[in-house]
Amino acid sequence: MIEVYSVPNCKNCKAAKEHLDELGIEYEEINLKEKDNREARAFYRSLGVKTAPIITNGDKWILTEYDEETLEALLEEK
Repeated sequence: MIEVYSVPNCKNCKAAKEHLDELGIEYEEINLKEKDNREARAFYRSLGVKTAPIITNGDKWILTEYDEETLEALLEEK
């Protein structure tokens, strides 16, 4: 399952989710700002990145900077 770690009002988060919707790819959105998402925030910090979204396919790959072409190439690998 594709997971999209996002924050509200993030243009790149919105663009990534819209792109996944256009491709018909199901995903789970994980809002990093929600209080109950401590584990998600710990994962985000462990990556050492300062931007969102983070898009992952479990243990297969992690995309830490949204780029349409890179995302599509990674999706082909699943």
